[in-house]
Amino acid sequence: QEESASTFVVNSCSCDLSFSDDNIFPLSEENEPEKNIPVIWKSSKQNSLDFTKMFGSSRKSLSGYQWFSGITAHFLPSEGKNAQEAAREAFRSLQATLTSEGLELKDIILVHLYMKSMNDFNVINSVYVTEFDLCPPTRVCVETLLPDGVLFCLDCLGHKYDTAADDVLCDEKLVMHIQSISHWAPASIGPYSQSIKVGDVLYCAGQIALVPCTMQLVSGGIWTEAMVSLRHVERVLQAMSQKTALHHIITASCYVTDSKHIPVARSVWQKKLRECKKVEDSETYHDVTALCGLLAVVVISHLPRDAAIEWHVVAVVDDPFRRKHFLMKMLSEGFQIECETVESSSASCASISVRLSVISSSNSQLCLDGPLHDSVAMFSQAVEKLSEECSASPLSFRAFFKEDVIDAEALQKGLQKSLEKCLDEKTPALILVPVVDLPGKEVIHITCWLS
Repeated sequence: QEESASTFVVNSCSCDLSFSDDNIFPLSEENEPEKNIPVIWKSSKQNSLDFTKMFGSSRKSLSGYQWFSGITAHFLPSEGKNAQEAAREAFRSLQATLTSEGLELKDIILVHLYMKSMNDFNVINSVYVTEFDLCPPTRVCVETLLPDGVLFCLDCLGHKYDTAADDVLCDEKLVMHIQSISHWAPASIGPYSQSIKVGDVLYCAGQIALVPCTMQLVSGGIWTEAMVSLRHVERVLQAMSQKTALHHIITASCYVTDSKHIPVARSVWQKKLRECKKVEDSETYHDVTALCGLLAVVVISHLPRDAAIEWHVVAVVDDPFRRKHFLMKMLSEGFQIECETVESSSASCASISVRLSVISSSNSQLCLDGPLHDSVAMFSQAVEKLSEECSASPLSFRAFFKEDVIDAEALQKGLQKSLEKCLDEKTPALILVPVVDLPGKEVIHITCWLS
């Protein structure tokens, strides 16, 4: 039986904060943001992605999970409706979709909410809070480069067993929803839970660097924000299960608001990797990536409370030192493709990332059609390489892409076509997220959750 969050005690106050740059190892030049990437595969149309065509869902996995994408609130003041009405219409669409799949809003455990403008945060929350009960799903909320006329776009993960045999015990759903002020970690600043645990998997809400007892953003700049927000993640994990720490993370997304923050985020993450490696001194274990999961760092335009960084993680209560990890690389028409996989030691879930980076020094425009197909084909190979014990299905295919480089409409068509061709009935829900920047020469970073 897991201990409740109310029994979790820490000896120090998070209000007493002090971090030095000396705690972070020196940055190498290869971690610095890449400059002057040639603009490629960009149409003359701006914001050409039609979000009315983005709705989709994965199939339901054997363990009862299903991902839904492309739930969009369309809002143009000239059309006579207000933002609240647009938000309500989007949630009605979500509810109708869930009903058609035998699910309810209470079955959602994780929501990604991408907003056109953080100025609409309070308006959207006023509607959002009416849709969920006292135990709302965990949530990630950021502002990014959505097309004009889109108030927000969300995707979500639902979980429900169709039937349970008398001799089968379904995984219990444990929810942490703390709204009171404390000294150990921030209360939720919106209608979301800090963490939800289903089986051996913990789905956490995004964490920014709020001082818990004042709920104000910590001072000290990006270094301090990065360390404090990641410490909040660690404390939430430990509160859900005392066996769980940062080295149980299997996939992480880090949202930053400036390209200069990319190496900081990576350095803080690497610092934690080194600390986790010291947890167990093993001469035979050297794979620190598998130990702390896969990380995607992306630059977006704005975060809640004007934060500079937000961490979002999924963790597994398994043995991180026995996870399976493999990496594949290939060259494709002026691009390098890297596909990386981490499978939990319990074989209950896995995370796959695909990174597409420019390697050509030519300033001429490059075509992404071939590399996109190769990326999906490599992803399909990674799914096939999972262990026989792993019955996890690919649920979400989230493509962060550089908005000033990639034509969104062509990207959507290319990925959907390739996914359906390579994966057929196993096609995951496609999610496109236009971002300001990505590390190095990356133009697309894909993350996939399998459960």
